[in-house]
Amino acid sequence: SSAASDVYKSQPRTPPEPVPDGPPVPDDTLLSAALRAIRAGDLASTTPRKPGSAPAAAGELPRTGAAETLATMQAAVLTGEALWIGYVNAEGAASQRVIAPVRVEGGFVTAYDHTADEVRTYPLHRITGVAELADDAG
Repeated sequence: SSAASDVYKSQPRTPPEPVPDGPPVPDDTLLSAALRAIRAGDLASTTPRKPGSAPAAAGELPRTGAAETLATMQAAVLTGEALWIGYVNAEGAASQRVIAPVRVEGGFVTAYDHTADEVRTYPLHRITGVAELADDAG
């Protein structure tokens, strides 16, 4: 019908999408970043890490200072890149994660977590450090 094509003409960049049942989507910024992050994550999961950017010892977490961690996170928000982080949870258990930061504010980073396959928010003070993933495969 012509009515449908008029809608698309007035909004060529954002065709309406079906909304699944369930919790509300956080917001468009988060959603588009998460979609971009998922694509980056497909790449990250098959990409070897750069020699030298990751610790030599298996199981060791990346360690960067607070200022460097924050700056790297903020840069990744702008570029849409995924980062490898060391994270210590409330129980003190350390883990490694691959995240794509979406927003950094108020001492927290909101990111798409490839390890958990969902968007999560992390307190920056629990992040031991960050390392960039290799992006030069192929």
